[in-house]
Amino acid sequence: MAEERTLILGMDLCDETSQLAVYDRELMEPVLMGQSEENPDALIETSVELPSQEPIRGFLENVRTGEPVDNSGKEVEPARVLAYFFKKTLSLTRARYPGDKIKCLVITVPTMDKAFVDRVYEALALIGLESDRVHVIDHKRSYTYYVLYQKKELWTNDVGLFDYDGKRLVYEQLQIDRTHQPALVGVSTRDYTDAFVASEEAFSTSPDVSEKSLHPREVAFENIVRGALRNQYISSLFMTGEGFEEEWADHVFPRLAVGRRLFRGRNLYVSGATYAAKEIGDKRKLDDYVIFAPDMVSSFLTMDVYENGSTSELILARAGDPWFEVDTEIDLIPDGDTEIVVHSKPVFGGDEQQFILQISPVLGKTDRMCRIGVRVRFEDVKTAVFTMRDKGFGETMPGSNRVWEETITCS
Repeated sequence: MAEERTLILGMDLCDETSQLAVYDRELMEPVLMGQSEENPDALIETSVELPSQEPIRGFLENVRTGEPVDNSGKEVEPARVLAYFFKKTLSLTRARYPGDKIKCLVITVPTMDKAFVDRVYEALALIGLESDRVHVIDHKRSYTYYVLYQKKELWTNDVGLFDYDGKRLVYEQLQIDRTHQPALVGVSTRDYTDAFVASEEAFSTSPDVSEKSLHPREVAFENIVRGALRNQYISSLFMTGEGFEEEWADHVFPRLAVGRRLFRGRNLYVSGATYAAKEIGDKRKLDDYVIFAPDMVSSFLTMDVYENGSTSELILARAGDPWFEVDTEIDLIPDGDTEIVVHSKPVFGGDEQQFILQISPVLGKTDRMCRIGVRVRFEDVKTAVFTMRDKGFGETMPGSNRVWEETITCS
């Protein structure tokens, strides 16, 4: 059987444990890899074992800083160690999908950092997964994809998520502004760690014994939730994190579910990453929504091209994508054109902009006698850089390989 690129994968990459899931096209939902009765959450230790060496743990910190990993006295580049981990983890798909190759992989991480993300892509490239098949998103975006792929009655109003790893308690509220077209989806964050600890300590030392049968953490968490949701219209609440596996959570969750749907589990982020991979790698279903984040591109960059007998709009950069992940490459054959016209369409209101990119280095060959390679990247959320190269036109018109750049600033 020939191998096909059909696998849609999501991975939650974290310091101590990670998870991997595949989108099952029959079930139409993510399926965890490595799941068993002993390991129902399919947690995978974030470690690697090089030949004849002790397991290496905690190496993601080196991936963040760029410092070499100490492997029994030998220094190893962090991207190479991460590549070992990716190769080992992705091999979990072979037992269930032996004849399939990866079509799209989305990796979600707690927070985005450009240097860290660059090394993740470097590690993936070392195992043959280039950027056309892999994407990195943060937990906020993963949470958003997860919610938007649920039944709409679960997110008719805002949606709340409490993430508690046993140390840090964070609340993320997903909000949808439907007054825009496409609708804007954003996530606001509040850190309740200090308030949680203070409330628990206050209850533990209170002379009032009327509620001493309750666990201090149970009371503290319920107070924080009710305070966070006061005057809010919340359709659903999600609870994720190792800290919610304690017994006190079993008692408080039913009370918090009154008047709304409440869900609890450890696979929200990996499932969200899998849905993101389906959205990117398969047919899109969220074109009516733009996911907002501070590092996102806020405009669609497009150009009109003639292809297959008709004129169409080609998207060069998509609003909602992190600016440092935009990397589009196309080849253009000018048909008498003396310039390239690029349109910038902001999603937060404002007028559409039009930019003229000069192609003077190939003038005299623009009547279907040259091929221009165009690469689009961003320097920051507003500044797009177009790198163009004269690639010639077959043997009769060799390219000069001349390279020039144009920069535009989107409103």
